[in-house]
Amino acid sequence: MNPQPSGATVDKGSVNPEQISIKTFGGLGLSYLNSPMTILWESQKARILFCYLLISYDQWLHRDKLIDMLWPGCDPVSGAKNFKTTLSRLRKSFMGPRSINPIMTLGEAIRLDFNIFSLDSSQFKGYAQTGIKMLARGDISGARRYLEAAQDEYSGEFLPEEPFDHHICAERAELERLHESVLTSLQKVYQLEGNNDAVEAISFLKAVHTNS
Repeated sequence: MNPQPSGATVDKGSVNPEQISIKTFGGLGLSYLNSPMTILWESQKARILFCYLLISYDQWLHRDKLIDMLWPGCDPVSGAKNFKTTLSRLRKSFMGPRSINPIMTLGEAIRLDFNIFSLDSSQFKGYAQTGIKMLARGDISGARRYLEAAQDEYSGEFLPEEPFDHHICAERAELERLHESVLTSLQKVYQLEGNNDAVEAISFLKAVHTNS
């Protein structure tokens, strides 16, 4: 919800309309050119591995770290075997009508191929951090554009269908804290602009966010 749309747009950076859009806020979903994509996950572990790679997104993660996240306390031999199988199943999950390889590898490190995907939580972080920095520098109109864009991205909890996974819960909590900062910063922007209606709308959003 954007309390007071400005009509201005933010710099979309390297986001490519040909990319597959990944939605994590409000539940995991993928789409291509605004059409939903159905992923038939080869296993639950393959889906969780994909979710873990969403958390790091454009950062490399070493295989051993992912093994420890997926199978805490597992012995190295079993862990390596399980990981190889799960990674293969993750790749097979994307062998549908739009057959793609979602994974990039560098030695024993892997990450998602962000040339293929765009991710709402990553865009939210970028917009939020840029807007907060602009506000600190006194660029009120610039801050408003990016903070409103961040608010528009945040459409619900991060991967709510995984309420108990430790790593996903930690990312969810971090995104919620950043969202709180976005709301507080937007409220300050609207106060500086004298936009009382928007200030009230943000106050309502903050109350709903606090009580949810």
